[in-house]
Amino acid sequence: MRTQTLRHLSVEPAPLEHAKPPELSWRDYLIMLLHIGAEIEHGLMVEYLYAAYSLGGDQVPARQRARVQGWRDTILTVAVEEMGHLLCVQNLLCLLGGPLNFEREDYPWDTPYYPFPFRLEPVSLGSVACYVFAEMPFEAPKGREAARRYREFQREDRAKILRLVRRRSRGEQPHRVGEIYEAIHELMADESRIPDSCFDGSTYEVQASWDEWGRRHGPPPRRLDAEGSLEGPQPSRRGGQVIVGRAATRSQAVALLEAVSGQGEAPHLRAHEMEEPSHFDRFLGVYQGLERVDGFAPARAVPTDPTTIHPSHGRREGTYIESERSREWAHLFNIRYRMLLTYLAHTYRLARTGDPDVPSARAAVMHRVFGEMYNLKTIAGILVRLPLRDGGAARRGEPRFAGPTFEMPYTVRLPAADIDCWRLHQDLLASAGELTGRLLRDAPPDGEAYLRTLRDLDAQSHAWLESVLAGNGARGRAAP
Repeated sequence: MRTQTLRHLSVEPAPLEHAKPPELSWRDYLIMLLHIGAEIEHGLMVEYLYAAYSLGGDQVPARQRARVQGWRDTILTVAVEEMGHLLCVQNLLCLLGGPLNFEREDYPWDTPYYPFPFRLEPVSLGSVACYVFAEMPFEAPKGREAARRYREFQREDRAKILRLVRRRSRGEQPHRVGEIYEAIHELMADESRIPDSCFDGSTYEVQASWDEWGRRHGPPPRRLDAEGSLEGPQPSRRGGQVIVGRAATRSQAVALLEAVSGQGEAPHLRAHEMEEPSHFDRFLGVYQGLERVDGFAPARAVPTDPTTIHPSHGRREGTYIESERSREWAHLFNIRYRMLLTYLAHTYRLARTGDPDVPSARAAVMHRVFGEMYNLKTIAGILVRLPLRDGGAARRGEPRFAGPTFEMPYTVRLPAADIDCWRLHQDLLASAGELTGRLLRDAPPDGEAYLRTLRDLDAQSHAWLESVLAGNGARGRAAP
């Protein structure tokens, strides 16, 4: 669904009483803003992943590879933290009784709050300029060192970055990510518009938690105490931290928004100063490093918006992967991407046992979410080395390789009946199994071992799903 009523809104953040369409209540409007926020976080996460996967390759001189790897690690760190933000937004939707949203850019991109048109592209000065702008604060951050870096940015980089962003925004007004969080924060804290009765604390137990997600990615963040304040040790400067907080009250929801905003988009909303660099600082560092690149391309010759959809099927934009073999790998990537989103959505329906290490359906599904993250990373690494088209060398400046497609499935909604959720997982495994079998007939050397391992792991998942279905008195699908 594309919300036409939003098109009349000003491209600049309007006061909430002017921005809200008259057919929406304030609670409904807040849920809509959270949906937009979820789609922004999902879109940015995928764009950052594609950018990171594009970096490296044989064209990078040996003496520059550590430098390029550093940029790759930086962008991957931000992408992982964006996934934490996406989960936090889902938690807030749970708290408000709104439907979850794992879609991506469902609203028109020029709706106020979307940073820039969605685009999967290799790292370049222009693309990273867009990322800097998206994460840019509208005022100087707190903290002496952060404020000093921001003043230098204003003096030396801001004008150049804005020129690059405007050139790539198709004549439309781009937006900072912080704008959506400022609007959500203002409305969430407003007791006159969002009364306490809007918050359902009983959803706390189904919300994603740091115990399940964050501890796999670096040092623990400071958690929310009973009053909604942040507590715990300061995070390390090394690497990033994943913020995944639950909320049962308004004060906890507001504190969670401040923690997420403070990590990169709106540092003036921080409840406390964080020591690690913000997303803005990290991308600015990559941008400044790219400005000094001379004589080599840090990114592989991968396409913009690679797609498995042939132009004759109505796809006007994107770069079609002409090589049949590469396209089959891209289809496998797409099905594993859908599996990840489906497992992720399913975790919000499953009960928590209290100890995330105790075997349970929720823990088993969580385990498979992390498994699909690994699969996407591995298949992406193969795709960026496979040809975009077979036969003949690409002309100078043209893409030579394929790339991870991140194509959205026709739906990420779960079936109404719980039993059909488990059957859906089986169906996706069966589709993935057929693709894996075809690819094994002519796999590259580095792909064959992975595919055989993947087939064995999928067989274990199928057997587990059979046992779940048997326990519910239902029959599943036959193994592929």
